[in-house]
Amino acid sequence: MSADSSAAPTATAAPVTPAVPERAAAAILGSMIALILLLMAILVQTTWVDPASASDLPPAEPAGYAQL
Repeated sequence: MSADSSAAPTATAAPVTPAVPERAAAAILGSMIALILLLMAILVQTTWVDPASASDLPPAEPAGYAQL
């Protein structure tokens, strides 16, 4: 029994998936960056405290609540 070294191996190759086109990848990346920047801007706008009002006391709770 001799092994034939000229025979090609019969291993099955994984199916090749097509790559994402560069234009689609750039559009996805650009939209992700724009979404991140937009969400950061919304976060900053909603949490921004005016320095002049930072020393103001918060409004008192209504008297109808029971205090523990």
